[in-house]
Amino acid sequence: MRKTPEFIEDRIKWRASQHNLPNKSVRLFENLKDETKAEYLTHFNEEDCGKIILLFTDSNNNWTALGTKKIIGFDGTKLNSVKFDSIEDVDSKNRKEYFEKAEAGETKLKKIKKRNESELLITEFNGNETIFITKKGSDLFSLWNIMMMIEQLNKKTGYNTV
Repeated sequence: MRKTPEFIEDRIKWRASQHNLPNKSVRLFENLKDETKAEYLTHFNEEDCGKIILLFTDSNNNWTALGTKKIIGFDGTKLNSVKFDSIEDVDSKNRKEYFEKAEAGETKLKKIKKRNESELLITEFNGNETIFITKKGSDLFSLWNIMMMIEQLNKKTGYNTV
């Protein structure tokens, strides 16, 4: 099955709506003012990333944009991006580190405080790991859920866009 950019856009918007997005820190890119869009578009082009659908921001000039082909993030110093078709795994950075320490016997397993999470870790098939930053708590888990949906779409039928 070939997934069109319109299909991916609809799925992202649908999943976002399931998490009560947009909100104050997560916006539909198409609803931003033209000058605000232009500021972000200086960092990437939509030819490469696909149509930008959602923009996640935090209070520290960090942002993550979700397009129809890539996830793009700015951590205050550098720009990162990952193509959807190269995603192997999606996890919280702190959760992954916590479970690695627990498996090594360096810490005891306890409940993780989800409201303190703000960094999404995406692992590519080639082993590269990239962190994307959002506002703590529900914004991270909304992005995580959207990216898990994209990961599943990729695994089920391959992520081939027209």
